[in-house]
Amino acid sequence: MASSALLHPVRLRIVQTLLADGGLTPHQLHARLADVPIATLYRHINHLASHGLIEVAQERQVRGTSEKTYRVTPGMANPTPQDLGSLSLEELMTVFTVFTTGLIGDFAAYIRDGDRPDLTEDRVNFTQASFWATQAEVDAFLDTVSRALRELVGNQPGGERQRRTLTTVLIPRPDGEQSA
Repeated sequence: MASSALLHPVRLRIVQTLLADGGLTPHQLHARLADVPIATLYRHINHLASHGLIEVAQERQVRGTSEKTYRVTPGMANPTPQDLGSLSLEELMTVFTVFTTGLIGDFAAYIRDGDRPDLTEDRVNFTQASFWATQAEVDAFLDTVSRALRELVGNQPGGERQRRTLTTVLIPRPDGEQSA
C-alpha cells in the first residue's frame, strides 16, 4: 500500500467512485468517468491494484474474455480497530487517505447535484475543535455520541427524513499545542 498512489487525480476519482458505488467493472467506471480515456483508466486501475488499494471482487467470463469487477480493498474505507492496530505507519496513512477520499467524494456529490445547495437548510456542518480531556472524559464523550447516534440509526425512512452521514475523526494533538 502506498498513500502516494492516491495523489494522482484520476486514481483519486477511481477510489471515490468505487467507495460511492461499490464494485464496478472498468467499463462501468468509464461510464462514470467519461472524460478519462479507457486506456488511461486501465493503467490507473492496475496501479491501484498493484498497491493493494483496490482488488478484484468478482471475475466472470463474457464473450470469451474475463470481466473483472473492482472494489476498494476491505478495511480501507472503514477499518476496524483490529485492522488499524496491525498496519504500518505508511499503511495507516494510506487507509486514512482512502477514508478522507470517500469524504471528499461524498461532499462533491452533494454540491454537484442540482442547484447550489442550501448548506444551512440541509444542516451541513464541518468544523474542527481542539480541547483538553483525559482518556476518561474522551470515553464519556464518545459514549454520549454513540448513544445519540444509535437512536438515529434505528430510524426508518419516510416523512421529512433525509438520509445523512456523520463522519468523525478524533486524534490527539501534540502536547502543549493550542487551537487557534
